[in-house]
Amino acid sequence: MGAIALMERVIGGILTVATVLVTVAMVGLVILAVVMRYVFGAPLIYSYDLSTLLFAWMVFLGLAVAERARAHLAVDVIDMALPGRWRGTLFAVRQVAMAGLSLFIAYIGWQLFSRAGMIMPSLRVSIGWLYAALPIGFALLALFQLLALARLVDGSRSESA
Repeated sequence: MGAIALMERVIGGILTVATVLVTVAMVGLVILAVVMRYVFGAPLIYSYDLSTLLFAWMVFLGLAVAERARAHLAVDVIDMALPGRWRGTLFAVRQVAMAGLSLFIAYIGWQLFSRAGMIMPSLRVSIGWLYAALPIGFALLALFQLLALARLVDGSRSESA
């Protein structure tokens, strides 16, 4: 296994586990909040803020997980109409463009995170924890886009894999 594939596998595995754990925690929290509110009549005051925080992390970490699995929606009509060599070129151009856009969004997200000064009242933590999901998620997305490009250049993955 090459270094690129190993890095992709290790980081992807960690992200997949983290995304699953965050999803399970969010679902468990929402179920607990509903039970506490409607069965016991004692709502959890922090459940809304915490579920929002967990949802943001689930979504933005999930971007990278989906990119690794090539599970994002795509229209591949042009890809299928091109000969194999041109498909690889189109894939490379698309990966570079998407990685550039992802890094730009990560930069904008970092600026937003840097200015976060509010406190989430029910949790008593900085709202920066919420905003941090954006730059981290898009940076990881860009990493997987560039790793896919590196594997294409390395020849260990076809452009349609």
